[in-house]
Amino acid sequence: MTHLQAGLSPETLEKARLELNENPDTLHQDIQEVRDMVITRPDIGFLRTDDAFILRFLRARKFHHFEAFRLLAQYFEYRQQNLDMFKSFKATDPGIKQALKDGFPGGLANLDHYGRKILVLFAANWDQSSTDQALYQLEGTAV
Repeated sequence: MTHLQAGLSPETLEKARLELNENPDTLHQDIQEVRDMVITRPDIGFLRTDDAFILRFLRARKFHHFEAFRLLAQYFEYRQQNLDMFKSFKATDPGIKQALKDGFPGGLANLDHYGRKILVLFAANWDQSSTDQALYQLEGTAV
């Protein structure tokens, strides 16, 4: 087990091995392969390429290196193309406060039977008219 897997239960490690193709013996090599692909895209500002961050993308793509890199690149491209969305991405931002107040998302205190966090979206609390208005504004159309 590597330091990146520290804190994971034996059951979770086995699940990662079986379902995600995660191998502690090649974990650092897998991460390095994705990191080596970063230089192929100098047009993207990769803000993080540390082991723990890249591991998230490898797990999300079941350790398919190219697919993990593609997802990582898309993530940073999206952030670059939407700078205004991420510049004040804090709980104190009025829009974020409203979303939290509306219950988006809510987390249950207990975990599911696999030990995963459960998020709950309260669709009844959404004000559809404000969502539509925000979408129209994003498209540049007057409401």
